[in-house]
Amino acid sequence: MSSSGLSPELLKKAQDELNEDPNTRQQKLDELREMFKRRPDIKFRTDDAFLLRYLRVRKFNVERAFKTLVHYYEVRNEYKDMFTDLTPSAVRQQLEDQVHLILPGRDSKGRQIVILRPGNWNPKSYSMIPLFKAGLMYMEVMCEDEETQINGITMIGDYSGMTKEHIKHINPLNVRKMMDTLQNAMPIRLKEIHYINQPKFFDVIFSIFRPFLSEKLVKRLHFHGDEYGTLHEYIGSALLPSEYGGVLQNVTNQEWIDKLLSKEDEIIENNKYGFPKSVDTLGGQKGGVDPAGGLVGSFKKLDV
Repeated sequence: MSSSGLSPELLKKAQDELNEDPNTRQQKLDELREMFKRRPDIKFRTDDAFLLRYLRVRKFNVERAFKTLVHYYEVRNEYKDMFTDLTPSAVRQQLEDQVHLILPGRDSKGRQIVILRPGNWNPKSYSMIPLFKAGLMYMEVMCEDEETQINGITMIGDYSGMTKEHIKHINPLNVRKMMDTLQNAMPIRLKEIHYINQPKFFDVIFSIFRPFLSEKLVKRLHFHGDEYGTLHEYIGSALLPSEYGGVLQNVTNQEWIDKLLSKEDEIIENNKYGFPKSVDTLGGQKGGVDPAGGLVGSFKKLDV
């Protein structure tokens, strides 16, 4: 796997923060592939580009990267409501509603900036499940970018327009599945989350999510209300749309919508990996010890 396209600064950051060594990178990839023999019940993707995402997110600890990759396939098998018919075309309406807005620039630390706007979601039209599917596929595509793998993602949650009708569709079971997937199965470095325009009943929403957040992620949360000045201390106004006190005009997510729709065949192909369709239990077992390290039936909080 060549990373010759990375700038010297990015290579140094990967070395300093992720323990990445260009001289041993291929060896680590080979060690990870060798571990697949522990789980003959899983059909793993084996290409370097895909596996490198997991080594990076677990700082080149091969054992932890393997556990995370196994869990990636476990959640896809167990949470069928969230992973059945996982294609861009199946969530076209949710994409067009632009609940997710991926900004064109990166923050001062090179992170991709993603704005979530649940107020754009009409809960009378559909549940939060297809929204999660859309967000998950966006994450998959963002993770293809090595700069994002190394620098991570900054998220902004804009709660303007949210009503109590939305809360009726946010239940702990679905939130648990979502947070388990995002924190423990996806090769993403979620470095900051900023909340803005929180409604008076935000505490009710947050109380549903809080039990499923790792302590490390909790330390990365920032609450701004409608004070964009404090948000700008983290994300410069030159990077933000005008509605957040920024300078960008008429920002839409159309470019990313088109990009995701163009990857329909790739995503369908990726969906073919994992457990055979007849395997129904998390980890492919009825019980006992999971060869990957005890993740069966659990929602173990790994570092992100």
